[in-house]
Amino acid sequence: MHQLTHSRLVVGAVALSALTVLAAGCGGGSAGTPFNGNPTFQQQMQPNSTAAAQVAQQNLVSDLAQLKKDAKTLTKDTTVPGDLTTLSAALTIEDQDWQQMRHDSCSSMASDAQLVVFDAQTVSRDATSLQGDVGGMHTGDIAAVSNDLANIQNDLSALKTLGTTPQVTTATQVTTGTKATQGANHMISSVSKSANALSAKGTQYLTSAQQWAKQHTC
Repeated sequence: MHQLTHSRLVVGAVALSALTVLAAGCGGGSAGTPFNGNPTFQQQMQPNSTAAAQVAQQNLVSDLAQLKKDAKTLTKDTTVPGDLTTLSAALTIEDQDWQQMRHDSCSSMASDAQLVVFDAQTVSRDATSLQGDVGGMHTGDIAAVSNDLANIQNDLSALKTLGTTPQVTTATQVTTGTKATQGANHMISSVSKSANALSAKGTQYLTSAQQWAKQHTC
C-alpha cells in the first residue's frame, strides 16, 4: 500500500505560503482595501496558487493511474477462492477416509483413526491458511485501493480549494475502484462462511471416526 507522496506536502507548503502572503498583505494594505483588490497581493498570490494547482493536478493523474493498477490487481486476486478449493479437497479426503473406516475390519481401526486425525489436521491447517490470506487481502489489495480512493478525494478537495477544475475525469475510475472493493468484500464474506461450514464438517468427521474406533476395536 503506497503512502501519501512528497508532492502532497508541496501542495500544503505552497498553500501555507499563500496564506503567509495573505497575512502579510493585511498589515501592509489600507484598512478599506480588500485583499483581492490589492495589486501587490494578486501578483504575489498568483504564482503560489498556480504552482499548487499544477501539483494537485499531477497528484490526481498519478493517483488515478495507481487506482487503475491496484483495482486490477484486486480484481485478479484469486488467492482466497483458491484456498477454499484446497480446503474443500482436504475435507473430501477426510470424508472418504472416514467412510472407508466404516467398512474396514476391527483390526484396522487404530490406523484408520490415525489417518482421519491426519486428515482433520490438514483441514484445520487449510482453514487457518485461508483466514490468514483473508487478513492479508484486507491489509493489502483492498487497503491499497481504499487508500487510492482517499487520495483522489484529497486531490479533488485541494483543487476545489484552489478554485481549479480537474483536467481529467475521475468518475469512471472511482466507480471501478469502489466496485472492486465491494466485490472483494462480498467474496470474502461468502468464502468465509463456506470455510466455516467445511471446518465444522471436518470436526464432525473426526469426532465420528474417533467414536467409531472406540466401538469397533478388536
